[in-house]
Amino acid sequence: MASKGRRQQRQQITTAELELQLQQLSIDPTSSTTENLEALAPLIKSIHDTDSEQLYLRSLDKFVEDKEREIEKICEGNYEDFVSSVSTLLTVRQGTTHLRRRIGELDGQMGDVGRALGEKKRALLEQKKVARNMDDAIETLQTCLRLLDLVHRVGEMIREGKYWGALRSLEDLSHLPPPSISQTPFYTHLVSSLPSLRLSIKDAVTAGTKSWLFDIRESSARVGKLALDGMEERIRRWRARREKEGGVRLARVGGALELVSNERVEFDALDNDEIHIDFKPLYQCIHIYEALDAKSELQRNYQEDRKTQANLILSSRSSTSPETLLSTLPLLMQELVGFFIIEAHVLRTSPDFRNRRDVDDLWDGMCRRIVDIVGLGLKGCGQLEVFLESKTNILLFVQTLEGYGYNVAELNGLLITLFERYSELLLRKFSADFDQVVSEDDNQPMMVNDQEEFDQVAGVCWLATGEMESLAMQGFPQAMPFSQTYPMCCINIRNFVDQFYQFTDGVTQHHLDIDEVLRKSLDGLLSDHVSKQIGERLMGMNNLSQIAQVVVNLEHFATACDELEGVLMNLRASQRGGPVKLASVQSFAATLALAQSRIDAVIASKLESFFELAEYDWTPRRPGSTVDQPSTYVFEMITFLTAYVDSVLIGLNETVKTRAYQNALMRINKWLMDTLCGRDVPRLNEQALASVLADVTFIETEIARLGRSQLDHVFDEVKLTINIILSDAVNAFMEPSIRQLSYAAVKPARLSIILAKLGKAAQMAGGPAGQGKAERRRVEAEQVYRLAAPGR
Repeated sequence: MASKGRRQQRQQITTAELELQLQQLSIDPTSSTTENLEALAPLIKSIHDTDSEQLYLRSLDKFVEDKEREIEKICEGNYEDFVSSVSTLLTVRQGTTHLRRRIGELDGQMGDVGRALGEKKRALLEQKKVARNMDDAIETLQTCLRLLDLVHRVGEMIREGKYWGALRSLEDLSHLPPPSISQTPFYTHLVSSLPSLRLSIKDAVTAGTKSWLFDIRESSARVGKLALDGMEERIRRWRARREKEGGVRLARVGGALELVSNERVEFDALDNDEIHIDFKPLYQCIHIYEALDAKSELQRNYQEDRKTQANLILSSRSSTSPETLLSTLPLLMQELVGFFIIEAHVLRTSPDFRNRRDVDDLWDGMCRRIVDIVGLGLKGCGQLEVFLESKTNILLFVQTLEGYGYNVAELNGLLITLFERYSELLLRKFSADFDQVVSEDDNQPMMVNDQEEFDQVAGVCWLATGEMESLAMQGFPQAMPFSQTYPMCCINIRNFVDQFYQFTDGVTQHHLDIDEVLRKSLDGLLSDHVSKQIGERLMGMNNLSQIAQVVVNLEHFATACDELEGVLMNLRASQRGGPVKLASVQSFAATLALAQSRIDAVIASKLESFFELAEYDWTPRRPGSTVDQPSTYVFEMITFLTAYVDSVLIGLNETVKTRAYQNALMRINKWLMDTLCGRDVPRLNEQALASVLADVTFIETEIARLGRSQLDHVFDEVKLTINIILSDAVNAFMEPSIRQLSYAAVKPARLSIILAKLGKAAQMAGGPAGQGKAERRRVEAEQVYRLAAPGR
């Protein structure tokens, strides 16, 4: 193509131009051939360069012809000049021939040289082209190698877990393409493979996160156990401080006081000497997904994975029974505590990734499942220990996770439900225990044989002020004032309170007044299963010593109630409300009154047997009894009464004894008045009344020896009634002022009946004196009766 181009350039010289050059050529005949050739050299070079030899030759022939014609024309005029010109022409012709030959030779030489030079130049150009292509190929290969190396490094970084560096490298590949290969199929293929590489990074970091999730699933139980152990230690420290410092007794774990106290004690369940949970895989995954603009996908997948893990934890221990609950519940609590501590940490450290609603959904679902699992495990369970241990595990679970910001209201509700069932079982158990203790009591004083036994009994019983010191001064063996019912019931009461508060310790009381529940429960136990049970047994008792022992027991139970109110006040979980008052105090008071009434009834029944022995002559000529020689039945009755009350009722306080005497004497007084006024005695005379008065005086004399001044006026009615008659003071009795002042105990109706009976006896005696006396008694009876009439 280069030679063809040069030939086209040579053809550009025209015939006119060659003729013009020939015409301008000046050949000096005198000059040497070499000089003439030098003049011809530029023309010859031009002819050779333009490859116009033939054209030149034609032009030269024409030129020669033209010159010959000129010569001929000149020769016509000058032959010599013509001949000379011919000679010159011949010389020129010879030179021209020589020149043509030389030009041919030079043309051949120049052709050979040009062809060789052209071949070399073409070879050189080909070599340069190959070199350029090789340089381009090398540069391209180097660029490709760098890209391939970068892609390989991306793969290595993926394998090494350097996902962020791999992703940045891919971003460099996609955003900074080398311009030399940007349009090549290789680069196009490389760019098209970037999404798959991103997917590889995504899959790799996802796999790492899945592996991390599996690892924390395996580590959750360990984390939970450490957290629960830490909370147990925290509770022990706080409990020890509460016992040491009474001022913080009411503060609970997690309260303001305890939190301030616990600030100096830091324990991280996720990072300690025994375990370290590395959250880097998760954070790295979040970072990568955010860079890939796929965070929402990771959030969904993470939530599903965690939900699946939570369900696996719960379902693995969902089949429980009372026999297996105590072994499965602690393990379940450990795994769940670890699970939600990890969730709380992720929520706190990555709020843009983990939102509260998703965690709350997991938490709420777990709470519902826990309630179901515990409910199923405790279904039909009657063992207090199972309830107590379940409460301990759940409460520890609640206290631990409450500190991580979880809403424990539903689990507190579960604790309250457990507490209610526990209270029912506790009441049922202690009700049976109290019933058994009361029913098996022999109502005899409890014996202690040595100081050790005394200390044990005195240590559990509530005693009146100074009673323990008084008992401690006595020797051994010693009869305690109470029977075994009282210390046994005291032990049960203490155990009940301890077991009650053992369950409620740490339980929040926002929804339930636990102290009020305890008060009502204790009231129910003491009233229904102690007081009423004792009352029921009393109704079948006729042994006065046993009844007396029951009275002593009831008095001690009243003391116990007073002391117990103080104990409950000190144990109360809050200071709201007034002092604690037990309604069972009234129940024991009522039962005590029943026991005392039972004493009166038994004594009264004994007195009835003596009343049956009474043999009064109601119309004697002279009194049958005197103060020194009372009626036989009165002497025996008073002897029995004083000996019986003072010996059998020896354990009772003086008030009770005095009351027993008083009721017995009142019964005698009533029997005497009923007898004097009753239908069994249709008539009587003054001598009979004198006998009755003598018996009463004897009774008062004997009672006075006991030093019980409270009994001085028991027989006022019978004495004053008889004295009115025997002292003939009916008219004085009719005077209101005298009657109110001196005869307030006398009932006009009864006095009227006795006066009427005296009149009948006088009438039966006959004679004028008797008739007069009878009439007087009749009038007195009518007058006195009018005092008892309605409206007076």
